[in-house]
Amino acid sequence: MAGYVRLQSLLTLSAGDTTQRLEEAIDLGDYSEVTVQVRKPVAASGISYLYLQQVFVFIEEVFVDVATVSLATDTTNTVRLTQPLRYLRWRATVSGTDPSFQIDLIGREG
Repeated sequence: MAGYVRLQSLLTLSAGDTTQRLEEAIDLGDYSEVTVQVRKPVAASGISYLYLQQVFVFIEEVFVDVATVSLATDTTNTVRLTQPLRYLRWRATVSGTDPSFQIDLIGREG
C-alpha cells in the first residue's frame, strides 16, 4: 500500500539558512520506502542546497541530514529513502538569488 504526502508547498527562500519547523515534520509511520520529489521552478544563482533530514525521536537537536539536492538548477530531483527513520523534514542553505521549491513524497508499506 502507498500514500502521498506534500512535505512542502511551493516556497521561495531568501539568502541564508532555513529549517522547516519541527511541528511541520512528516511522520513516516509504517513506510519501508519513501520516494521524494523536489520540484524547483526557480533556481538559485549561487551555491544553494536543500537537505532532507530524518530522526527517530521528535527532538529538534537530533535530526540528521540523509540526502542533499542542489537548488542551483531548475530541474526536478528524485530521492529514494529505504528503511527511513520516523520523521522527515528539510533544511536549506541559500546564497545568491531566491530559489523556489516544492517537496512531495510517496511512501510504500511493506
